[in-house]
Amino acid sequence: MRSIVILLCILPYIVLAESLPEAFFGRFKLGHSENFDEYLTAKGYGWLTRRLLSFASIDKVFTKTGPNTFDFDNLTTKKDLHYKTVVLGKEFIGDGLDSTKHRITFHMRGNRLNEKHIPISKDAESKEEEYVFELNGFGLV
Repeated sequence: MRSIVILLCILPYIVLAESLPEAFFGRFKLGHSENFDEYLTAKGYGWLTRRLLSFASIDKVFTKTGPNTFDFDNLTTKKDLHYKTVVLGKEFIGDGLDSTKHRITFHMRGNRLNEKHIPISKDAESKEEEYVFELNGFGLV
């Protein structure tokens, strides 16, 4: 009887597990940005960080690692970030582009992938942010 209870408790987690849609897997290169400096200014980033980010080359790489897990690489000329074995909806601690630790969560909202960052340090230059990725006919937006 105890085995049945454990199985019934685990079953909802297996059924409810969400996976990243197959179309997101691959490498995507930033083509251009609009109003990026204004956005960074509004978020409170300093001049030097804004300059470095505005000239950065950025690639996003999504690699499937399991039925409900993926690796995410954010490759920039400033700093490369590697998040391993990401599970949608499960928060983890990882580095941000500001070199401080962040609480990070990826989740799907409709056909958009959201990447939420909450800096842990009160002294972090960056603020709470959420990046939204969507696929269109030309790539990742």
